[in-house]
Amino acid sequence: MSRKKRDLTPSATPDMSENTNPSDRHALLEAMIDHVPDFIYAKDLEGRFLFANRAIVTENGFDTVEQLIGLTDYDINGEAARRAGIPDTEARVMRTGEPDLGYEERAMRGDIDRWLMMSRVPLKDKAGNIIGVVGASRDITQKKASERLLQAQAHILEMIVAAARIEDFLEEFVKAIENLATGLACAVRVFDAAEGEPSVYASPALAQQVGLAALVSSVSDPESLVHPAENIAFSFDIPASEGKAHGFVWCMLAGRQPDAALVEFIGAAARMAGLAIDRKRAAEHIAFLADHDMLTRLPNRRFLDTRLPEILAAAAKANRRVGIGFLDLDNFKQINDTLGHSIGDALLSKTAERIAKSLRKNDLVLRVGGDEFVIILEERRDDVENRLQRIRAAVSQPLRIGNYDIKVTCSIGMAFFPEHGETTAEIVAAADLAMYEAKHTGRDSIATFTPNMADDLRKKFTRIEELRKAVKRDEFVLYFQPQVDLVSGRISGVEALVRWQHPTEGLLGPAEFIGLAEETGLIVELGESILEKACRQAQAWAAAGLSPVKMAVNISPRQFQGGLVQQIRSVLKETGLAPSLLEIEITETLIIQDVETSLRIMRAIKQMGVSLALDDFGIGYSCLGMLKTFPLSCMKIDRSFLTHLPEKTKDSAIVSIMIQLAGSLGIDVIAEGVEAGDQATFLRDAGCPYGQGYYFSRPVPAEAIEDMLAKTTIFATGLPEGRL
Repeated sequence: MSRKKRDLTPSATPDMSENTNPSDRHALLEAMIDHVPDFIYAKDLEGRFLFANRAIVTENGFDTVEQLIGLTDYDINGEAARRAGIPDTEARVMRTGEPDLGYEERAMRGDIDRWLMMSRVPLKDKAGNIIGVVGASRDITQKKASERLLQAQAHILEMIVAAARIEDFLEEFVKAIENLATGLACAVRVFDAAEGEPSVYASPALAQQVGLAALVSSVSDPESLVHPAENIAFSFDIPASEGKAHGFVWCMLAGRQPDAALVEFIGAAARMAGLAIDRKRAAEHIAFLADHDMLTRLPNRRFLDTRLPEILAAAAKANRRVGIGFLDLDNFKQINDTLGHSIGDALLSKTAERIAKSLRKNDLVLRVGGDEFVIILEERRDDVENRLQRIRAAVSQPLRIGNYDIKVTCSIGMAFFPEHGETTAEIVAAADLAMYEAKHTGRDSIATFTPNMADDLRKKFTRIEELRKAVKRDEFVLYFQPQVDLVSGRISGVEALVRWQHPTEGLLGPAEFIGLAEETGLIVELGESILEKACRQAQAWAAAGLSPVKMAVNISPRQFQGGLVQQIRSVLKETGLAPSLLEIEITETLIIQDVETSLRIMRAIKQMGVSLALDDFGIGYSCLGMLKTFPLSCMKIDRSFLTHLPEKTKDSAIVSIMIQLAGSLGIDVIAEGVEAGDQATFLRDAGCPYGQGYYFSRPVPAEAIEDMLAKTTIFATGLPEGRL
């Protein structure tokens, strides 16, 4: 983005102007490029280096760039350069003028599993003639290693879900492990193999070493295995459910130490092998990052809503500007998902510390979301930008967390009071929009709010104001979708679903307003109204002598943490509804934000006699531990697993396992999104007690449900005699 467009003032050298000496600008440019960790270079038509940044100079063992100038890759690396195809690729780019972007190739230097992401574009003179090639490359070794780990993990989990034979599973298991790194060999020893099953499974690389592979079958302690001195060996027990080991996984890596991630993954894979041998499957452990302010000890969004109006009011009286920065870490979810929530927690804590250390006495930083921070700076406009740049640079510094070297960048949106907004909501929203602009323009940057973002902001504020008035005027109505007993075909319960009866746009679905209600906090008041209306309707049906049905009501995260227990108690007392006829639906992301608090709230609800259902099971961090830990009465299988039933074997296996798992724990199951008879038949035959979806009924007004109950409607629950 140009300086004119962004209206930014340079921060590096305040006295620089358009008349700055070109040689100074050239020196500054070289200095900047030298600080880039990626490899950047330029070559002439003969493949000779014209320029290279410090990363390339160091990579190739030189002290200065002058030593590199005039040499070719062949001069430096010999046949390795020719085998890598570098001269041919660069020659093609210069000949055709077509860039070669995003090509992955092994590095000529360093570890055998070192990979680079290469890009080359033609170098042109002022007349547009191609005079060489410009190249850039980035070390993606960690990315490639992570891809291999994820691929191996997916393959192993697929075999477990598909209930593959132990022989097939372990044969594929050792191949998957071997493919994680060049020079890695693997063997699995099973102590008490069933008759007809091998006791040793060796990867192709290890199978070639006949003596070593045979030795594995004769030992019970992998530490006693003798291997070539130049190789590194390590092993893991394969745990069994009763406590002792089924056997062990033994690995040997040629000529180098394995990295921590590789060792950690193989350890986890060994545990998965134990699950396969036991014929029991458990979901992955919850990997999440607790989203609470105590992690960083920073003020939260509520504090922002209280303190920022005071700051803005004082600034208005003194005719001062206030700068607002909205900071979001780039690719944080990828780091958290790949390295684990403990690393993610540590990264957030360190980020908060770095931001706080970069602030002045009267500045503020607040954590308003998982990896989102708001920074309040009461200073001049130019000063605000300079300081946010320093914060961005501080956050981007590499750091060591556990066994990992991490470098994370951030995107910052910048807005100013009063020109970009006069209220807390307006100014923070403006900074938020600017942050997304920084994301869209390449990340690791700062963007200032501009008028072209105002239209979207204005539309958002208009909708928020409409929503605020709608809550006050009670413009919301409930529709109900039946939940059907898959054996009898009778209605067993209904789910209350909210709709907005908009005065000009008609009936709006929840996608049009629930997100804004969550963001603005209106969801708390709206949720209370929904709960009260749902309970009152369920009691009205019961009072009319209709068959009692359970009323399921969805609860938002804000509502869950905001006095929900007392709210339920009051509504039940006010409406007279029996607690057994109310079911509270919650999501896994809601309860894992604060497990201890969630557990306390859920137990209090359960003690009242109210049921608890886990909604959308299977699409996030759901695991066996969650079903065991929380006092759940029901779990709802997410509709995404039903889409391809019963044709898709993997989905069928997953759904069957979910049903069996819940049944073994005494938890009811409702399958959401049933849209066809063969789906209902499969679920019924698999032992799923309840179903919900368009196959039975769309969400309908209360009068339609009342008619169904009065007529004792019996729904078809699939194909005759359960045949697909």
